[in-house]
Amino acid sequence: MSRTKVIAGTVCALYALVSLLAGWLVYRAAYLETLDRLEETGRIRVQQAGDRLMGQLSGYSYLINLLARHPQTIRSVVSETADETVDDLLLDSVLTYGAERITVTDRDGRVVASSSPELAPGRAHAPVDPALLRAALNGRLGLAAALEDRRRVIQLSRGVLDGTAPAKGAIFVTIDVAALEFEWGIDPEVICFFDREQTVFASTRQALLMHQDKSPDDSDSRFAAFPEHALEQDGRHEIWAFSAAQALPLRALVVTRHLPQVNMVARGFLDTAPARTAALLRGTLTVTALGALGLAMLIAALWRRRMADRLAIEAEANARLEERVDRRTSELKVAQDKLVQASKMTALGEMSAGISHELNQPLATILNLSENGRKLLDRNRLDEAAGNLAEISGQVQRIDRIIRNLRAFARNEGEGGEPVDLVAAVDDAIALTLPSLEEAGIQLSWSKPTRRMLVVGGEVRLQQVVLNILSNAQDALTGAQTKRIDVTLATGTAEAVLEIADSGPGIPDPSRVFEPFYTTKELGASKGLGLGLSISYGIILSFGGMLSCRNKADGGAVFTIRLPLTEGAAP
Repeated sequence: MSRTKVIAGTVCALYALVSLLAGWLVYRAAYLETLDRLEETGRIRVQQAGDRLMGQLSGYSYLINLLARHPQTIRSVVSETADETVDDLLLDSVLTYGAERITVTDRDGRVVASSSPELAPGRAHAPVDPALLRAALNGRLGLAAALEDRRRVIQLSRGVLDGTAPAKGAIFVTIDVAALEFEWGIDPEVICFFDREQTVFASTRQALLMHQDKSPDDSDSRFAAFPEHALEQDGRHEIWAFSAAQALPLRALVVTRHLPQVNMVARGFLDTAPARTAALLRGTLTVTALGALGLAMLIAALWRRRMADRLAIEAEANARLEERVDRRTSELKVAQDKLVQASKMTALGEMSAGISHELNQPLATILNLSENGRKLLDRNRLDEAAGNLAEISGQVQRIDRIIRNLRAFARNEGEGGEPVDLVAAVDDAIALTLPSLEEAGIQLSWSKPTRRMLVVGGEVRLQQVVLNILSNAQDALTGAQTKRIDVTLATGTAEAVLEIADSGPGIPDPSRVFEPFYTTKELGASKGLGLGLSISYGIILSFGGMLSCRNKADGGAVFTIRLPLTEGAAP
């Protein structure tokens, strides 16, 4: 009798251990699964925040390019004399676009004209980074973040040409970062933009601004220290554990995205507490279910031992127990379905919030332009009011593109690479754009190889690059007498070479085609911000390849993609 009790106790103890182990495994799997979804959401949020910032800066890029080619600006730089009409032009631009300050200088950095009365023309030097002046004089678009009297600003620079190189001077647009942040609204997640000194230069939480994430020995005394944290690795996820909240979650999943255009790193800090709570609930439910099942089995065994002489009653009792188990299982199934539904509703809410935040910026721009347009109409400045209306139309089309682009959410591809058939990727991209090309009357020639060509990359991102180039070729062929695109794919010694050539007018300056915000389209056009080819260049570079551009001797442009073949691929 005692031996039976020992065996029964041992079995119960083993069952309890197995139940606890199963509960822990369910908890761990649920926690990592929830972290995966949380990181995907965070990646989208960080990408939206970065795109929102770059979208704001694109308007100022358009402004500086416009002013650099304005006749009054060129005349003032060439003559090196102060002109009040230029000051008025710069002041009107500041009031229209919301810039902090616009300054025109000569090649030595002396002020020629400025929207700010504190900068005296001919005597004062503009408060700008010398690197920005060099970039402008070398024909590039300069962009840098800086501090002015502890105020955070972003400065753009562009050279002023009188028709021939070199530049005779430069124009600078200073943007108040606080004004940009004011347009962001309220974000549920904490997102910080760190500069190259690891200082929080912009953030969705004002309390974290100007905090530097460096060791005490390397930190700058001008900045407060970023909240102390310990770096942890949970699976493939990066977790920062903070000792105190200070506007940050105590345990935050960190999602990072580099913004090379502004030399910053965007980091999103997402609270892991809800993920841990949901996983703990699922683990607890598992242990509870196993415990209930074990208890039912124990009761059934005891019942059968004590009621062996009453078979009919035992059968009825077993039936009731089975009914209880089924009912409990059904209840657990209902509870699990409710949890799944709640998770779906949470995801839907997060997506709705993302759409709202993504649309706020162009809507705010439309509101600003419409109010300015009303004022211009009151002053009978019809041409400028017409420009505002054209810009409003562009912003509406931009909203339409944003909504259409959100349909690609389900195919958000990771950052890694894997062997991809380049022939199939190009073929799929051509299939997507062929109806649009045929409608535009463009003849496409695709010399499709008969064998596979495996390269390391991402299928969706490779299709995105090919679609970007085909779309630009289609735009370039607008108005051309001969409308033709030739696509060829061949292999070299150890690489695949893809060439896309068009019969358009070519590119004025192929060396600048991959520069951010560079575009050959009409200024203010609704198609693109001049970032498509720059992004494509970065994608190909991340795969270990090279994207280049040249003009053909008989007219037209040729884009060449070179990607290394994977081991074992047929040359």
